[in-house]
Amino acid sequence: MLKKQTILILTSGGLAPALNPTLYGIIKQARKYDYKILGGVDGWSCLLEKNKIIDLSKLDIEVLKARGGTLLRTSRTNPFSFVDGLEKIKNTLKNYKIDAIIAIGGDDTLRTANKLAKQGIKIIGLPKTIDNDLSNTFFTPGFPSAAYYTARLVDEVREDAAYAYGRIFIIEIMGNKAGWLTCSSVIGGADIIIPPEWKFENKKILDLIKKKYKENGFCVIAISKEAKISGLKSYNDKQTDGFNTKRNELISLALQNIIQDKLGYNTKIIIPMNTLQTGAPIYLDIKIGNEIGKQGSKLIKDNKFGLGISIQYRNNKFFTKNIPLEKYAEKTRIMSKEYFDFKKMQPTNKYLNYITKLTGCKNFNNRKYIKLQKKINDKKNGSK
Repeated sequence: MLKKQTILILTSGGLAPALNPTLYGIIKQARKYDYKILGGVDGWSCLLEKNKIIDLSKLDIEVLKARGGTLLRTSRTNPFSFVDGLEKIKNTLKNYKIDAIIAIGGDDTLRTANKLAKQGIKIIGLPKTIDNDLSNTFFTPGFPSAAYYTARLVDEVREDAAYAYGRIFIIEIMGNKAGWLTCSSVIGGADIIIPPEWKFENKKILDLIKKKYKENGFCVIAISKEAKISGLKSYNDKQTDGFNTKRNELISLALQNIIQDKLGYNTKIIIPMNTLQTGAPIYLDIKIGNEIGKQGSKLIKDNKFGLGISIQYRNNKFFTKNIPLEKYAEKTRIMSKEYFDFKKMQPTNKYLNYITKLTGCKNFNNRKYIKLQKKINDKKNGSK
């Protein structure tokens, strides 16, 4: 009689709306194989600390299928930052009789999984991150939902608050070193978009703000928290994590000051931060999360380890593909110049086509209402 397999599932790193759907897919498929299913609480720390592993085998999981967040919680713990981290992990796996691990996470999580695989640990890595910056995948689960919510926020601010008050609004958006999420604000109608990949001149930005304000009577700017603008300084977040990631933020404060000083416009800031990682996943994240979860369990059944699941797109269809974990350990996938129009400070049609495939919408704008706003603004300015 074959030994009953015991698997451990954990979620690590930042939140992404596809985490619970992925857990659902793993558990649902693993139950078909009659696995004992354990859940590690708080990311990699579950393997380093006691009492952080729970039995999920008989838990009612239906609520996870279309739910944001992660039931297993998360952390940015790096087991290799502990002197005896690897030894502790091996001891925990032995004590709980764990045969294999499925780790769900972004670049730091999957690089850690790759290191553990090289140490002989049976492990599968599943992608997620709202940053959309993993190599060798068409997109990362969680990004479509975060992009949708980003665009919706921008649209609501632009059509309602910015117009009503006649103000400049700066919306500072997460995304680390990649501007995929910031650029999703294009479908919300952001007037100016500033991703983190390139450095921009503050004079050019100010000139464009002045132009947009004259046209609209307001202006909405979507800016990455890691954006680089000449003459402006962001703040360094002194809070560190196990991966020693350096983060900058609050560049919007510096931009607000220069707009008010140079142009005199009433300028407000919105910083949604982690709220873009939360909320119910949209359909694509539910579907893909469930699918890669199932594939993760199947890889264990097939005795295939050291692999990740990549998402591909061909002939208007999404599908999954197995790739070596080390492929996810490659450099961060930032936006290329073909996705951004530097003159307009807007993503190109190529990016718009890409984001439309993922969110299902090209724009949120109520065109009839926008036309009415334009008429009001023109009359206010004395135009015929």
